[in-house]
Amino acid sequence: MPLPNALPVRVLTVLAGVWMSGMVLGACSGPGSTGRSSEGEPGTRIYHVQLRLTEDKGRATEALGRASRWWRERPPAERPPLVQGTSSSGRPVTITWKAPLYRVRLGPFATETQAEAVLDAARPAFPEAFVAPNRAAAPAQKR
Repeated sequence: MPLPNALPVRVLTVLAGVWMSGMVLGACSGPGSTGRSSEGEPGTRIYHVQLRLTEDKGRATEALGRASRWWRERPPAERPPLVQGTSSSGRPVTITWKAPLYRVRLGPFATETQAEAVLDAARPAFPEAFVAPNRAAAPAQKR
């Protein structure tokens, strides 16, 4: 019989892992690098604001709807531009699945500063939100 407190413990474990991977990625940026990207060039670091992390697809879908409404209600001046040329281009809120969790994210943003500004605005509605750095995929080369 599963323990009733197993899910919060699992979520905390995953969040700790995400935090640790962020620390490792930051350390791997190389000397003299802040890890911050001023432009959304392919292969550079991009940033998402992760709003929800859940094992339940229904909860992820509900969070996607709430986040989409929240984003549309923001004044244009409070919505930094999204990085173009990524899989989520044009869609500010997305759900990704990496076993065993669904991730509801805003972005991608070109700079950590942009993501932090969105995070600050989103925290009242999404108190568990955090900035998640990632690498932009390089575009496929033409042959």
